[in-house]
Amino acid sequence: MEYYQQIQDILSNNYFQEYGVIGLFLNSLLSATAIPIPTEILTSALLIGGENIILVALALVIGSVIGGILNYFIGFGGNKLFKKIKRKTDIEKNEKKHNKILDKFGWSAIFFAAWIPVIGDLILISAGIKKMKFVKFSIFMISGKIVKTIIVVVGLGTIF
Repeated sequence: MEYYQQIQDILSNNYFQEYGVIGLFLNSLLSATAIPIPTEILTSALLIGGENIILVALALVIGSVIGGILNYFIGFGGNKLFKKIKRKTDIEKNEKKHNKILDKFGWSAIFFAAWIPVIGDLILISAGIKKMKFVKFSIFMISGKIVKTIIVVVGLGTIF
């Protein structure tokens, strides 16, 4: 019971909850673009509130897929921007780490990037920088996001 009270307290200040599934879509989209806004809390609240589990899953998948595609194109077209940022920050070290992950794990890194907040988003940006094949990138990224969503929604759905 205490867990439910904590969720209610947290969500009383959550602007996304006010908009239901649309809010979850926006939450998911922002969360998938390296802005660490957890979707699980709002997902839990919507499921507790009796929202349709299929709509919740669709909102999560569509938002996170669009965010993943945005990350790819930020990397793909943002090379000039990254060069300017590199001069002023320590981002080059992080970019090298993400490139090593992509080189070592290949397409499976794209699949599992959906599971790792922030770092996974940066891996997707690195995929764009490396100009990985977009269709293949999309297949692995979307598959990873769908599997993650199914696990989260079904897991939370059975709890609530």
